[in-house]
Amino acid sequence: MRMKINNQTKLSIVVIVIAALLLEANTALEFFSTRRSFNEQLTEMAQRDLTQSNRTYHLKQEVESVVRAYLPTVTQLAKAIDTDSLSNTLRQMVLSQEQIVGVSLGFVPDYVHGELCGFYVYEEGDGKHIRLIEPEYDIDYTQRPWYAHALNSNGYWSEPYEGHYSYVLMCSYSLPVVNASGQTIAVLSADVPLRELSQMATQFYENQQHAVLRNILLHLLGLFLLAFIVFRSVAHLRRLQAISAEKELIVSELRVAHDIQQSMIPKTFPGFPERDDVTLYAQLTPAREVGGDFYDFLIRNERLIFCVGDVTGKGIPAALLMTVMRALFRTEAGRDTLDSAPSPQGLAATIIQRLHVAMCEDQEDGYFATMFVGVLDLRSGQLDYCNAGHERPIVIGDSDAQSAASWLPTKSNLAVGALSEWKYEGQTTRLHVGDMLFLYTDGLNEARDAHDQPLSRDRVMSLAHQHHTESPQPFVKLMEKAAHDHASESEQSDDITLMAVRWLGANRLVLQTDGTDLSLLEGFIEQVTRRSHLSEHEASRLRLAVEEAVTNVISYAHATRIVLGSEVRDGVLSLILTDDGESFDPTTAPMADTSVPADQRPDGGLGILFIRRMSDALSYERSNGTNILTIKKKIDVSLEASGEKKDTITHQ
Repeated sequence: MRMKINNQTKLSIVVIVIAALLLEANTALEFFSTRRSFNEQLTEMAQRDLTQSNRTYHLKQEVESVVRAYLPTVTQLAKAIDTDSLSNTLRQMVLSQEQIVGVSLGFVPDYVHGELCGFYVYEEGDGKHIRLIEPEYDIDYTQRPWYAHALNSNGYWSEPYEGHYSYVLMCSYSLPVVNASGQTIAVLSADVPLRELSQMATQFYENQQHAVLRNILLHLLGLFLLAFIVFRSVAHLRRLQAISAEKELIVSELRVAHDIQQSMIPKTFPGFPERDDVTLYAQLTPAREVGGDFYDFLIRNERLIFCVGDVTGKGIPAALLMTVMRALFRTEAGRDTLDSAPSPQGLAATIIQRLHVAMCEDQEDGYFATMFVGVLDLRSGQLDYCNAGHERPIVIGDSDAQSAASWLPTKSNLAVGALSEWKYEGQTTRLHVGDMLFLYTDGLNEARDAHDQPLSRDRVMSLAHQHHTESPQPFVKLMEKAAHDHASESEQSDDITLMAVRWLGANRLVLQTDGTDLSLLEGFIEQVTRRSHLSEHEASRLRLAVEEAVTNVISYAHATRIVLGSEVRDGVLSLILTDDGESFDPTTAPMADTSVPADQRPDGGLGILFIRRMSDALSYERSNGTNILTIKKKIDVSLEASGEKKDTITHQ
């Protein structure tokens, strides 16, 4: 993802680049300026050395000759410590040679009255004006190189140095002054100016002064930019600290929002031992702290009403809309109007239509949600459903793996909130005992690996075929693992919500005494006989016997409650019919004599005859004001052995 740079960051980058360029320019300018000055001076020196090398040699010889010529006189006067004569002699030395600008005479310590004593005669100004330094001057000449090195030498030329009474570079030639006994009593030195080198040094100094001024200005500008950068950095740091604190607060609030959102989603699922007619398991894994996926379910009047939804987008906006959608679903699914006569479009479509209307009225930002709503009648396995632009669920049966899973047929309804004028169409199907319905959001099939390849619907279907015998919870877990394994180390890009519902068949059926729900009777008997592996022929006979018995109760017993239960025991399927009507024992009642013509037979008895012939055995008892009629049917052992272990459903 491309990072967006704001204007403040751009300005900071520009300032830093300019400061760096200025510093580099300053360094480069100083380097080239210094190199040029040195090159010029060295070139000039080389030229002068080539033309004046002979002159320098002759000057050296002349200065040494003058000093050595005056040495005997200076020695005699130094032994006598004749200051006036020494001063005159030293003055003559300075005047005797044009290049000699000063003469020094330094006595060894303690030679003169136990103190340092010396003379220095030098030119002053442009002319040969000689000035004498009194013997008691405060310069410790014994620490000077011309003195220290000359004590033990036969002539010493010093390194160039800057004169104390002028800014000209000079070089000194020194000789020790030795008395008759060979004792060194003083050092005589003559100073010779290096005027050409001094001119070079002066020019170099002036050049450097100009360069220093230029460099100072550049450095000041660089320091100003650096200070500006520091100021902006401090300001940015403070903003970052504020942003970090705000981010921590947001993260903390998102954790709370995550906990709240997760707490809103059901975590307790129907199943054994509370219910043995249905098992359900669902799981939601958000891609961020909060997400836009949701699921919900509730059981009302022996109907399981469930949904899975996916709101567009991610993060907080999607989570808020998800909360609204889930609340609307729970409100609409619990309406009493849904318990009345079903609408032409179906209960599931009615719920989605109401959510759609509410969503279109309450928001104008273009958000929408894909959604699947199902209403499963737990007594008959009848599934009323509506798919609003959502991923198609998979129906997983108990047949062989090749045909165990198939897509649930769905109509092309738009997502909820997409088009306000849209009318949703519902559909119905019937689940067989043991069928499982698997619902999921597109976060599953669109989970992508490091090469941006999705898991795909085909892979989801293949996994459903391979694991069709799994119960809902392990099936959901393995689907989630498949998504994570496919993505590997890639970040989860979308919320993943999974739900599996398996209908196990009803253990009893409560019927209205007005006969309005007799249509449920056929489905109930079908699931019971299917679960007990009763042959189709015997199942049909048993259905006819039970329908006749129920019809008789409704018509003649004046009952207010009818309950039909079942159980399988010792190879016998028993259907137990209980009612609170008038006492009647069909096992002792006379049966119609079919050998007598119908117009000559008394009324009644045909129903009891029919029930007895369609069943293998009947039993009746009256207990606590309740009639209990048990209709039994033997199960073919070969069919039973080929099936799975039977469920035992006891009378309630």
